[in-house]
Amino acid sequence: MDSTLWLTLSLLGLGLAAGLAYRFFHGRGHKVVGNECINLEKLAVSKNGDPVTAFGKTATLVQFSTQYCGQCPGVRRALAKLEYRNGDVLFIEADITDRLNLAAHFNITQTPTVLVLNSAGVIKYRVGGVPKAGTIESELTKLGVT
Repeated sequence: MDSTLWLTLSLLGLGLAAGLAYRFFHGRGHKVVGNECINLEKLAVSKNGDPVTAFGKTATLVQFSTQYCGQCPGVRRALAKLEYRNGDVLFIEADITDRLNLAAHFNITQTPTVLVLNSAGVIKYRVGGVPKAGTIESELTKLGVT
């Protein structure tokens, strides 16, 4: 076999494997180890025109997004529905378009990124990209949300 053809097929296979791996892991979250607590004052987000000063009774969902994120509106609607169905859950969104310090602090490399916090504001779970179906609900169940 000609070396150019061999190289082409190898690169094609490598690209296919990388694409499949990305698709498999994109939107899957992971448990966050440690006890980092979100400082709502530094996060500086508002809800319905008022600054957010308290966490949800059982859990808080934080979505990091940008103005140019095409996937963010769909995730925003899904998380807002979870908040509506569960009165003990608070959903807030932080636009990091012009807040690079916030993006760097939370190591946000893609939007949307969703954090699931417990009632004390400690980060328990993180999803980069669009969450897979049921992922956030499963984490909320672990925190006692019914």
